Amino acid sequence: MNNSVLIKLQRAFGERAITRQELESFEKEYSIVLKEDWLEFAEDEDCYYLTPEILEYQKPSQEKHEALGLGELEDRIVDVLEQGKSIPWGRVAIAMWIFFLFIVVYTVLETISK
Repeated sequence: MNNSVLIKLQRAFGERAITRQELESFEKEYSIVLKEDWLEFAEDEDCYYLTPEILEYQKPSQEKHEALGLGELEDRIVDVLEQGKSIPWGRVAIAMWIFFLFIVVYTVLETISK
């Protein structure tokens, strides 16, 4: 199945009835040929509907997330905390003090200039 075509079909038609002319114009617009198993024909209404498989189709996610057990979660938290020990906290503290002094000087200069 062409994933982008299925998404376009969902957006264009959704769960509403589709006429043969709409299908032909869709095929011409996107230069594709629709497969018959993507559509269901309702004889009593003389129109088409998208199949439930097409309506339920979702674009596959790039990342697959899986649930972690408590032990695995604890291990990941401990690993992150261990990585935090390697941060040069002295440099961070100096940078925070410099930023604090900048704010104080800026505020004083703004009050003086007014």
